[in-house]
Amino acid sequence: MPAIISVAKSACVLLTGIAAVFSASQIDYPTAIANATAISTRTSSATFNTELQKSFGLTLKISQIRFSPDSKSLAVLAGDRFISTWPVAGGNPTASIMMTSMPLTCIEWDPTGNQLYLGTSKSQILSCNPTTLDIHFRIHSDLEIIQQIQPVSGSESLLSLGNLANSNGKFPEALLQLWHEDIHSRPQNIPNLHYISMRKHAETGVVALGASTGEIVVFNPLSNVESTVISKINSPIDALNWSGKTLIATSEGAVHLIDSSNSQVIKTIQISNKLIRNVGISKDEKTFFLSCGSNAVQVRDINSGDLIYKLASTDEMISSIALSPDGKTMAVGTCQGKVTLWDTSDFQIKSIIPAGIN
Repeated sequence: MPAIISVAKSACVLLTGIAAVFSASQIDYPTAIANATAISTRTSSATFNTELQKSFGLTLKISQIRFSPDSKSLAVLAGDRFISTWPVAGGNPTASIMMTSMPLTCIEWDPTGNQLYLGTSKSQILSCNPTTLDIHFRIHSDLEIIQQIQPVSGSESLLSLGNLANSNGKFPEALLQLWHEDIHSRPQNIPNLHYISMRKHAETGVVALGASTGEIVVFNPLSNVESTVISKINSPIDALNWSGKTLIATSEGAVHLIDSSNSQVIKTIQISNKLIRNVGISKDEKTFFLSCGSNAVQVRDINSGDLIYKLASTDEMISSIALSPDGKTMAVGTCQGKVTLWDTSDFQIKSIIPAGIN
């Protein structure tokens, strides 16, 4: 009988320990403003820290890629929790972090390259140091889910696109919010539409907005001048990009080239029956790059729309593409966690980064 009691006690101790470990693993620790309490690592291996591999063992889809303004670094969001920064020249990651306190939705650099903005689904935009990913400050927003972030002027003005809280089972309304000089406001000089895409012109500062009902609106966020509806396409505007005065818009697998100076559609090219959510333009404005639910990036002539190349480094499905500001490097992310860097001068692979394999 004493032996049975002893075994029972040991079993209780063991179960208590397991329960404590399990309970601790469920705690979602909040992130401090000065230093993130999320798991932050700087690794010495291109395959990340081995302890992270043991702890998480995840392969995450590449959700978004953004190059720094000087084209020397890139930030990668994998899944909705893991973010890392990398040197474009190659080598180990500069920093990486698993955000345990809240899901991330989008990323964007500030114009100086000294800050990296992280959109969340918790009514916050986080500003962090790109070299350490330590959080500097938080911008609290009326928007619950931040879908896109666009710096407007310097590091003190941000335009964000997102949704209000989904209440009473209603479809959440997509809204724009401007953060300028520590004040939140809603742009009043744009039509009241359901916007789903936006892109700022790098030189003029004007912003193009794409609506779910097909309108394309151009406006200046820091001006009271009324916006202009430069085009109306009979389907949702999935993605936007600028090439000088030409605005490239994608909608239900078609690419529309629009002259913003006279609001005329120059050309419409039907590429696919699938959505095109990623479109980039070469530095010389002669070609554009896109992906539409396949394992290859299409390189097409911007005037004729003719296919020039198909770029594929693996058989993995493409989830995100980005072109560096200097036009020399194209980054292609996949659903299996890899980012391939292509040299756009000869379309040769520079390197493959395991940014979503941790």
